[in-house]
Amino acid sequence: MRRTRAAVHLGRTFGLALMLIAGPAMAEDPVDTTAERLDRQEREIEELRQQVDDLRTQVPPPVQHPEYEREDGQLTLTDYPNPIIRMDIAGQVNPAMNLAGDGMGSTKLYFVDNDVSASRIRFAGVGVFEQGLQLGTTLEVGLSPNNSFDVSQNSQVTADFISVRRAEVWARDDRFGRVMLGLGSTASNNAAAFDLTLVGGPIMMSGVSFIAGGLQFTNTSPVTGATVLSGVTVGAAFFNFDGTRDSRIRYDTPMVGPFQISASVSADQQYSGAITFGGDYDHWTAKQLGGFTMLGTVSITDPNAPGVGLRFAGSWSTLHDASGVSLTVASGFDDADIVATPYNVYAKLGWDTRLLKVGDTGFGVDYTWTENVSAAGDQGQSVGIAAVQSVDRFGLQTYAQFRWYGVDRGVGPSFNDIFVGTLGALVRF
Repeated sequence: MRRTRAAVHLGRTFGLALMLIAGPAMAEDPVDTTAERLDRQEREIEELRQQVDDLRTQVPPPVQHPEYEREDGQLTLTDYPNPIIRMDIAGQVNPAMNLAGDGMGSTKLYFVDNDVSASRIRFAGVGVFEQGLQLGTTLEVGLSPNNSFDVSQNSQVTADFISVRRAEVWARDDRFGRVMLGLGSTASNNAAAFDLTLVGGPIMMSGVSFIAGGLQFTNTSPVTGATVLSGVTVGAAFFNFDGTRDSRIRYDTPMVGPFQISASVSADQQYSGAITFGGDYDHWTAKQLGGFTMLGTVSITDPNAPGVGLRFAGSWSTLHDASGVSLTVASGFDDADIVATPYNVYAKLGWDTRLLKVGDTGFGVDYTWTENVSAAGDQGQSVGIAAVQSVDRFGLQTYAQFRWYGVDRGVGPSFNDIFVGTLGALVRF
């Protein structure tokens, strides 16, 4: 009993001592104590973050295999260290159906890719630098299955036509002009094709043979009455003497009012020059004079070809703005080293209007006369009528054409006429 009372007295004495010692601490504000604790925790967290970052820098990066990543599509093809150059992609598809009669007693349906403006895809890189200098590259590839210039009566399914149309670099400054190096248009290319009509884009232009160039004319024997293929194609009988695309260096002067002069030196020692009205670096912006819009060019070429001295070509198109009526003419010839000079004359009357809300509507009727193209003494004629309807929302042009080809031979049996009806659709993207 005496021990218990002593223990209680001792406990009370020890508790009183603790209260005296802890009294000042218990008197502190509990809010301040909590704030200090939070600050200490934040400092500790920040120290831990720094330690983690230090550890990360000590771990080596994983091995990269960019060749596999590019194949798998994990990296974009334009992920190159040149942000000044912008790449644009464009293209078009132009399938058509030709219903043709050639005098052999049967009419055939041909499925073609329209060579008037064949299917293609284009990659263009363009950069704009200080003081207006532009530097660019262009890669354009033609992808044309069953090209209409190759399809014939005995070859209705042809090999896919794949061709590099452009692979060039260029520099342009409107103060000094433009230089182009690589595969592309020579100075005379498109000289026979300047055209302001809507139908001129997808189906009706001075190259009247492009839509059915592979079809052969037929001969009918006056003795046996048998009709056979002649071996002479529409493409061999009708030629507009236009320039070409080739590996070359080309220079275009700055615009002097509405005029521009171009010159090029091509592979195989070929030379060409042209002067355009309203061409504006191939963009065909045309020029307005009064109530008319006009566009034209003339060209001269040394093709360095056997039997040909110089080649001349030109075209002109005038559009009456108020009515939409236009007249387009083109011509070309070879200053040949033979007696019979081959030449071509082309004319088209067009009308562009807007009959439907979806887009513009175009009509055209044309006529072509050629001489000495397929052979000396040959005379060829072609007449066509065409219509085009644009659907602006989808970048679509639907078209139809009916065309007649006839050739009178200077020597040998006469040819049967060829009639071709065409339906097609051109989509640009």
